[in-house]
Amino acid sequence: MFKFFRKNKIESELHHKREFVVLDTELTGLDERTDSIISIGAIMMKDRSILIGDIFYRILNPHSRPKNETVLIHELTSADLEHCPDIKLILKEFMDFLRNRTVVGHFVDIDIKFLRKELKKWLNINFNPEAIDTFIVFNWLVEKGIISKKFKGAKSLPEIAEAFDIKVDMLHDALYDAFITAQIFQREITMIQRIQSSWFDFLKKIGKPHVSGYVFGHYEKAYQF
Repeated sequence: MFKFFRKNKIESELHHKREFVVLDTELTGLDERTDSIISIGAIMMKDRSILIGDIFYRILNPHSRPKNETVLIHELTSADLEHCPDIKLILKEFMDFLRNRTVVGHFVDIDIKFLRKELKKWLNINFNPEAIDTFIVFNWLVEKGIISKKFKGAKSLPEIAEAFDIKVDMLHDALYDAFITAQIFQREITMIQRIQSSWFDFLKKIGKPHVSGYVFGHYEKAYQF
């Protein structure tokens, strides 16, 4: 009987470890020192399943002014944002949603850096989540010939979505971008599962944000496996 309950506990823990929060943020700009988050979109995944009903989406007051060029992209002005909930409240809600799950994103290091800054500033939380970057995984699949070499050099979300025949209708909405990223990750998991039985650990290994040495889309091959 004890062995039965212990087995169920281990299986439950393993299953929980295979839960992902696919994340995207919209920002006032890309300068980590002066810019801030203006929206957070996230969607839950369990293994390959995208949980459409388990989402997080908030637009928030960042306490910094969006740059004109970023307003043209996400269409959120200072007047729109000043009436939104305070960033401190939204960050608390997001951490409750995230718990200790693995974070997944496209160039996810950017999202993590901004979240790390804001969480330290407003909640005094050190944010160092386990993370997988779909861009890095995609490049590994191209380098290994699992995805056609014609997609080598693809960087943007629409370019990578095209490689998986994923339709993209709009961009620069945090929740929609997170949903597109989740679909990409779903395809990547499928491809990795075909070649690696311990796919979860393997994805964590090849998808670490620091592996490729990219900086805002500048990709440098540095794989040793």
